Amino acid sequence: MSSKENKDEHLLICQHCLQSVDDESERYFCKSCGIVYHVRCWERGNGCAVISCSQKNILLNPLFQSSVPVRELLIHIEYLFNVRKFNEAINECNRILNVEKNNIEAKVFYNRAISMMNVKMKIYESAEESFKKKEFRAASMFYKDYLKYCDDEESEYINSKIKYLSELLPAIKRNRYILNSVYTFIVLLIVLSAGFLAYRFIYLKENTEFAEIEAYDNMSDVKSLESQISKYEKFLIKYPDGKLKESAVDKIRKLSSQMALLICDQDWRTSLIYLRKIDSRENPLTYKDIYGKILQSAGKESLIIRSEAKELNESGKFNEAKDRVEKSLALLDNFPSTEFEKERQSLFDSKNLLNKKLGLVIRVKDIEREISGKTEELKKIEPELDTKNMVQISGKVMKKSSDYVIIKSSDDRKLYAIMNENSKYEIGEDVVINGIKKGKADIKDDAGNLMLLPVIYDYSSGQFFGGNNDKENIIQRLNLLRGQKEKIDSLLKIGI
Repeated sequence: MSSKENKDEHLLICQHCLQSVDDESERYFCKSCGIVYHVRCWERGNGCAVISCSQKNILLNPLFQSSVPVRELLIHIEYLFNVRKFNEAINECNRILNVEKNNIEAKVFYNRAISMMNVKMKIYESAEESFKKKEFRAASMFYKDYLKYCDDEESEYINSKIKYLSELLPAIKRNRYILNSVYTFIVLLIVLSAGFLAYRFIYLKENTEFAEIEAYDNMSDVKSLESQISKYEKFLIKYPDGKLKESAVDKIRKLSSQMALLICDQDWRTSLIYLRKIDSRENPLTYKDIYGKILQSAGKESLIIRSEAKELNESGKFNEAKDRVEKSLALLDNFPSTEFEKERQSLFDSKNLLNKKLGLVIRVKDIEREISGKTEELKKIEPELDTKNMVQISGKVMKKSSDYVIIKSSDDRKLYAIMNENSKYEIGEDVVINGIKKGKADIKDDAGNLMLLPVIYDYSSGQFFGGNNDKENIIQRLNLLRGQKEKIDSLLKIGI
């Protein structure tokens, strides 16, 4: 019997119905505060009746039912960390530790939650202290750091403070700017003459703006390069015939060259855009070097796309393969010169082949439907007929005997023994035989050696069909359809 079950009988009063819990099988002790309940009262009351107990209303959330294993509670604690609800995580750790005092994972989570709460409170105190001292920029920085430790509800409040500071700081800055402008204006009125003002703000305006842009030139940072190129281009729009036009153009070329070089491996398309801003005549070596790297990157991508197209073609996904081929062609359109001419022509050929295959796929489905229909017709006429072994052999008559005609196939160059009692074929004659392949026969060649040849029962023999022309016509049609299907299948297997 557990320690909770050893409580004095006068304490065994259910806190929901206030009745004595006499039957041990009906007792349930709260895992947090130890108060006793009827099992049904615990479930009906959704947990503990004590207001401050962590088990109050616990059954309202199925995750916290008394039957939930500790492992699921630990998973939920990890979820609470992810949503930054550290107080709730501490409470859940306490719940586990009340039951399993030596649970290492719960202790680790508990210490981690406490540490997070301490860091959170220190950041918040620093933010509030900076705000009181009117150090608004520092306060905004602390509040932004504090957001990393806030749940969604608390984040809304902190974001409101940050928004307030973001509106307050420009106002302060604006007031300072206005005040400084007033002082500057007064000083300028006293110190400078009207001629100097005109010289400063009219004649040197272009130089000043160019110098301001140039001050931020950075040849190693991609974002900075992109920003600077854009600024110089806007400068040229503003001063299309300015005295610094050539300097701005030269800057654009140099920065574009560096930009194209930095990104050609990762993004050759954007690199190509920047490369086109360079004058290949002024910097032929640089242009050729970067263009070569772009070609290499584009070639690798094209190979990957073509490899995907080949795999899709091999698996019979011709539409998808065609999309990949067209994508590769679109890639090569960025290079109108002859570097990829052979590859471009190969892709056009592949596209045409895939278009043809798509048409053949429709055709082969029609053939399969007709084969199925003709086979059903044949089965109705001759249920015992072996339709699976029907063949069509075209070739030349090589030898005749009393029972067989020996034909050499023009397709596989093999010999076949044709069973035809009418023996209407002549040696050397080119024939097309429709029949059923059935068994093998020992045939002697001209030297008297035995050959084991496949036997074909010829449909054209009146004795085979009993004079049934409908059956013979259906079989001949089936052989024709199957021959067409074999040819189409062989075309569909062609690689790209």
